[in-house]
Amino acid sequence: MTSERIKASLAPCGLSCEKCFAHVDGDIRRYSLKLKEKLGNFDIYAERFETLLGDPIFKKYPDFKEMLDYFASENCKGCRNEQCKLFKNCGVRGCHQKKQIDFCYQCDEFPCDRTNFDTGLYKGWIMINEKIKKIGLEEFYEKNRSRPRYV
Repeated sequence: MTSERIKASLAPCGLSCEKCFAHVDGDIRRYSLKLKEKLGNFDIYAERFETLLGDPIFKKYPDFKEMLDYFASENCKGCRNEQCKLFKNCGVRGCHQKKQIDFCYQCDEFPCDRTNFDTGLYKGWIMINEKIKKIGLEEFYEKNRSRPRYV
């Protein structure tokens, strides 16, 4: 895969936009739509299965369906194409555009405190950018291509 294609799949912070549940072309959305299709009108059956099988797990189907609908409906095109739809307060995209850099590690102020990330995301952001800097974009992408986004 070319460097430009890799950059298009990763946000300036280094996170994989295409693996995000909100990405319009991501696997999570695609599989959620497919599961919705396969389940069809399962609402009625969930009620019946609760009674027929005596399993209270089917009472939770409306909550599951609500979450599945949410995953299937997201439509973000990625942080390089539009402002992040999840982290409205993200400070990375604006900074990346202002400084005309591809990734945060390329900035002489990295790591900074302007990301507005919580502690967990901040630590991950530093780790990802240090890895990209150390091993290069292509190798980073190849090593993480099959890894789930949410680990």
